[in-house]
Amino acid sequence: MRSSISCRRNSGVLLLALLASSALVGHAQAADDEAATVRGVVVTGKKDGYAVEATDSAAKLPLSLRQTPQSVTVITTERIQDFGLSSIANVLEQTTGITVQENDSNRVNFTSRGFSISNFQLDGAPTSYSSGNSVMGDTSLYERIEVIRGAAGLVTGAGDPSATINLIRKTPTRDFAGSASVTAGSWSRGRVEADVSGPLVASGRVRGRVSAAFEDRESHIDFYEEKKTVAMAVVEADLTSSTLVRLGYDYLEATPRGSTWGTAPLFYRDGTPTDLSPNYSVAANWSTWDRNSSSLYGVIQQDLPGDWSLRLTLNQRDSESTALLYYGYGGYPDPVDGSGLFVADYYNVYQEEETGFDLFASGPFQLFGRQHEAVIGVNGFDREATTLNDRIDASRRPYAMTIPDFRNWDGRIPEPYLLKYGTPAQTTTTKETGIYGAARLNPSDRLKVILGARSTRWETQVDLFDLAGAYVRTSSDYADERVTPYVGVIYDLTSQISAYASYSDLFKPQSNKDKNNNQLAPVIGASYELGLKGEFLDGDLLASTVLFYAQQDNLAALDASVPDGFFLPDGSSAYVAVSGAETRGFEAEITGKVSERWNVVSGYTYAYTEDASGTRISTLSPRHIARLYSTYDLGGPLEGLRIGGGLNWQSGIYTLATIPVPGNTSAPGTNPPTLRTNVAQDAYVLASLTARYKFNDHLSAQLNVDNLFDKTYYRRVGFYNGGFFGEPRRVTVSLRASF
Repeated sequence: MRSSISCRRNSGVLLLALLASSALVGHAQAADDEAATVRGVVVTGKKDGYAVEATDSAAKLPLSLRQTPQSVTVITTERIQDFGLSSIANVLEQTTGITVQENDSNRVNFTSRGFSISNFQLDGAPTSYSSGNSVMGDTSLYERIEVIRGAAGLVTGAGDPSATINLIRKTPTRDFAGSASVTAGSWSRGRVEADVSGPLVASGRVRGRVSAAFEDRESHIDFYEEKKTVAMAVVEADLTSSTLVRLGYDYLEATPRGSTWGTAPLFYRDGTPTDLSPNYSVAANWSTWDRNSSSLYGVIQQDLPGDWSLRLTLNQRDSESTALLYYGYGGYPDPVDGSGLFVADYYNVYQEEETGFDLFASGPFQLFGRQHEAVIGVNGFDREATTLNDRIDASRRPYAMTIPDFRNWDGRIPEPYLLKYGTPAQTTTTKETGIYGAARLNPSDRLKVILGARSTRWETQVDLFDLAGAYVRTSSDYADERVTPYVGVIYDLTSQISAYASYSDLFKPQSNKDKNNNQLAPVIGASYELGLKGEFLDGDLLASTVLFYAQQDNLAALDASVPDGFFLPDGSSAYVAVSGAETRGFEAEITGKVSERWNVVSGYTYAYTEDASGTRISTLSPRHIARLYSTYDLGGPLEGLRIGGGLNWQSGIYTLATIPVPGNTSAPGTNPPTLRTNVAQDAYVLASLTARYKFNDHLSAQLNVDNLFDKTYYRRVGFYNGGFFGEPRRVTVSLRASF
């Protein structure tokens, strides 16, 4: 079954690869031909510093950020390098309105405006992200990261009113360029990167780029270390003066050891706070969550008559994660002898095959004597996720299922015996296809109106198998189809400032079930924005303010009416659908170049979500987030030195957890009396510094210090009734050469 699916899914990419390869060979032989350029297909022009000229991520139309009727942030290569942002999580930590939360050493979640971010794209084509299984988080592959906050129902289909993250891969350059860097840092971190790009034939019609990175690091978490390998190769060719083809491959692999699978306990069994160190871990030194991902991708860009253009993006991504985990996660430790923690162990092999695509045409048209723009397209994905029948042999565990004393834990225990059947236990097939169209009408020089809609079909099916891999039953089979309209209005108040308003419907199928084992209806709702945007200093400085509101029905919430320990037949918890959830908020952002020497990024977000009764929900998302980052190039005798820093502040978060009753005197080895109460992380601010010195045009050295004042804080509270610590002060130094 898997082989037939793989062949079907790979066929489109393989056909594209064959066509592109033959074309590249043919044109490489014509090296003396005049170089060609494709007319209208580049939709994002990079400016110096932190600003960009245009993006099509929000509406598939080449709009400037000022003319885009949504909140958009673009993180450029220069900003990534200035602050040493080597992972997507590092980037989003600095992005206006985004919260990064870690459940443990390997699982990272992102939220915006009170909700998890589930919409990700690669070069504009939809893809998946799973905190437990995905590995696409290294910035060495990407030219920039574009973040559209709020709903993007026109081009993404199903999703939340949170954000869409579009990862834009590096592409070959027409001129030869290259760079290499070495980085060393806290906890024995070592990293090397290399990137080479340029023409492959004398005419420049065929170009290539290769990029690679390798990182080996330990961690502030005891026993944890990780090796990461990243590589990409891409070839691009101007087949004609109006046709461009790009074909690439990338690979990412992360191999950690000492992986945690849970949090640090917040309270001892007598109800007193534990006040543990951020290096806390009760993992085995062999505990791991290996992950790898490979992608074969292609892009075709074609100029059409009438200044129209066509673009096809196709991604074939295969990934696998292998989790062999041991962690002391449950119970409450004794303050005297350190006993009382239970052990969770787990062995799981997860495989995923995904094909994502995006095909659209855009261009101008004339109506009532004025020029307008339109786009029509189709995109979607076809994903099969398989969990194998592999597991730990519970009858031959070579270790106890309790931690004798967490204070003296050294992680040295024997590995368990594994039962490797290699057959599928469960497959989840998910398909989404959407047809979308929009027109940007220009009734006057000052007024622009974007009208669009998307028709989305969503299908998902979960099949269960026995140990021999034989089909047993289908536990879930669901399909739905919805139309989501989109409206955006932009009015130029002056030559520099525009007012805008936008509306988008929301639609998101969900896998959660009620206590009767029936799947909950999809989340539906609407998202609204009303704001101002401005371009100043010849467009180098962008500023925006926005009011946003979202309403949702059928949000899943844990069913409090079921007894403790109640699980559905598939082992999941029971949920109820909550209607009338509302999110209100305000956002402000300034990004760009204040002067030739001064770059600045600042943002503030207020977001509050409540249910129909007026009770606040999404309490793990801070109500307030404020960020300020800046760099300045010194002159005179300090010419070549760039200094900068940042402040990252967020308000407190909290959630319900089960903790021991304070002051109880229950005996060790017994279950202490407990209560349900809120646990919280108070507001905190993190500071960072950066300094880079350019010895000449080809060589520079850089210093980065994160969490400058070594603040101790939790990135997440309440998960397994515990907390996950944020990273202490981290220092890195790097040397970069360009040629």
